Amino acid sequence: MWLLTRKLLQPAVVVHRSLFSRLTLLACLVFSPHVWAEPNAHLAQLHAHTPEELASILDQAETWANGRSEYPAQPIAIVLHGNEANAFVKQNYAMYRALVDKAARLDAFNVVDIKICETWMGMNQVRREQLPPFIDTVPFGPGEEKRLLKAGYQKF
Repeated sequence: MWLLTRKLLQPAVVVHRSLFSRLTLLACLVFSPHVWAEPNAHLAQLHAHTPEELASILDQAETWANGRSEYPAQPIAIVLHGNEANAFVKQNYAMYRALVDKAARLDAFNVVDIKICETWMGMNQVRREQLPPFIDTVPFGPGEEKRLLKAGYQKF
């Protein structure tokens, strides 16, 4: 097919939309998120609710992060709503210094995102000012865990 443009003959490009090209395009669109996407987000769930269990989870998170070639785009969510949260209260810092410092370092490198339950805080007379600045709070810890799992977080 030729088009007449300014009295010069130029070839016209005709694009054929074959079934093969449509299937190739569809496959690229469907599978590209799986190839390029970050692995699913993780939620670390505590069962014993002790500072020792939290320290173990932080050690596992650090090992996981050290095994990667780049910093994680999605941190591991840790929602605290039991006695383990006492480790982050300012008056207990001397006793749990190593744990709090590790948590702060892992938070800084986007390995973990620690959240403490405001309901637990209220029952234990803990004010926001008594927690380190890197700690986030959520209204209800168990509800936040359910929300994260429903949003696609996997157990860590």
